[in-house]
Amino acid sequence: MKFFRKWGITILLLLGIAAVVVYNVRRRNEWKKDKVYVELRAFHTDKGWGYDILRDGRIYIHQDVVPAIASHGWGFRTKEEALGVGKKIYDRLLSGQMPAVSPQEIKDMGIVPADSLQH
Repeated sequence: MKFFRKWGITILLLLGIAAVVVYNVRRRNEWKKDKVYVELRAFHTDKGWGYDILRDGRIYIHQDVVPAIASHGWGFRTKEEALGVGKKIYDRLLSGQMPAVSPQEIKDMGIVPADSLQH
């Protein structure tokens, strides 16, 4: 009986803390299974600009040329153009749509591949 009086409350408190920690770890793991972290980043290349879409820190889409343009692999002229198209793809990914753009969408955005201006 002396043991319980001396250590009982401490043991019960530690068991309660352990239960809360286990519950929160399980809840966090369940949340992580349901959620995906998606990030958009621009980068500079020798062709111009491009973008990456990362999923949970890993490259999911690497786009170093203007998509949907039948060309010689030209990059975007500016970082803003790359991020504009990347944002459109990013939004489509998050909404469950096909992550693609059409040549008309590229044209409507006023995007001209970087090297096309030199010819």
